[in-house]
Amino acid sequence: MKVIESLTKIPRQAIFITIALAIIIPLIVPIGIPVNVMPQTQKLFDAIDELGPESGPVLLSCDFDPQSMPELYPMLVAIMRHCFARNIKIMLMSLWPTGPGLVEMAVDAVPKEFHKVYGQDLTFLGYKAGGSAVILGMGESIRDVFPTDYYGTPIDSLAMMRSVKNYKDISLIVSLSAGDPGYRTWLLYAQSRYEARVGTGVTAVSAADAYPFVESGQLVGLISGMKGASEYEVLVKRKGYSEGIRKAAQGMDAQSLGHLLIMVFIIIGNVGYFFSRRRR
Repeated sequence: MKVIESLTKIPRQAIFITIALAIIIPLIVPIGIPVNVMPQTQKLFDAIDELGPESGPVLLSCDFDPQSMPELYPMLVAIMRHCFARNIKIMLMSLWPTGPGLVEMAVDAVPKEFHKVYGQDLTFLGYKAGGSAVILGMGESIRDVFPTDYYGTPIDSLAMMRSVKNYKDISLIVSLSAGDPGYRTWLLYAQSRYEARVGTGVTAVSAADAYPFVESGQLVGLISGMKGASEYEVLVKRKGYSEGIRKAAQGMDAQSLGHLLIMVFIIIGNVGYFFSRRRR
């Protein structure tokens, strides 16, 4: 009985240290907690997986900032790995001024894994202010909106861009969206007016607003928060497309283990309190 009552007296320092280790260790040594893939994530994965080298490029619009980077950046990396493994060309851009710096990180890292060449396999258009005006302009002519890429190179001098005029030459648009402008803007103008296929990845708090667009068919698929990013990473690994580091999966390992320990400590505390109260 005394042992059970002592459960209510576990030093808080021990609790804090235990939870800290439970969060830190999976970030260093992946545990590999099983991930259940949601149908919305599977739909976006399938939409890209059905494309091939003969298809038009996939346009990734990185509409997020460093604050939402832990959730959306792993999606960017996972989708780029998927496309490169399928030999699908990639166009990158951003409607947010904070996006280009984050995109450059992926451009510097991911193509090297697959020996892809800039200008032939991927192009980074950069940032352009205007939101809806930019999207509408690209529906008519991408060159008029982006005469040069992010690095100042004329678009027509990039091999993969010579055959890309507007949305008709693009297989799929994926907006990694943390707010406005984001996937709603792409739906309103690119999808509704030019019938472009649009998918999205959003932060977890925004997912509930995006689900109806998936059910209505306006979005071909949806990646929801870090959980969704880890699902996409798992799908990419299952297909054998990449064995690269899966940041979202590691983050979910840490989050899940931390939550599990918190639940255990709550149960232990309540059991100890119940027995001590009963004894009194």
